[in-house]
Amino acid sequence: MGLWVGSEVFNGWRVVAVVGELDFDTVPMLATRLEEDVTGGWAVLDLGGVTFMTSAGLALLLEWHRRLAEKGGALRIAAPQAQVLRLFALADVVHVLDVRGTTQEACG
Repeated sequence: MGLWVGSEVFNGWRVVAVVGELDFDTVPMLATRLEEDVTGGWAVLDLGGVTFMTSAGLALLLEWHRRLAEKGGALRIAAPQAQVLRLFALADVVHVLDVRGTTQEACG
């Protein structure tokens, strides 16, 4: 499976929706899209459609978390599936990343 990335503004937040597998091969596509679309300091990454994520995907999320925090903004993660949450727990980043249950919660 590949990766699909969509983007819109909702409630003042740039929401980037990701569907598919986020791994070494697909991370560059998401990285490019984030560079293009996240021009402000506030973004929500909707991972509800991500069925698989490797450490490459996690590294990208942590990089963008840092980058936006340095601008005085924030990156929120919305609706991750169980396998993505397990990766967050294994990497011990659950308390680093701002994870919300839904995109609406993340944009509130």
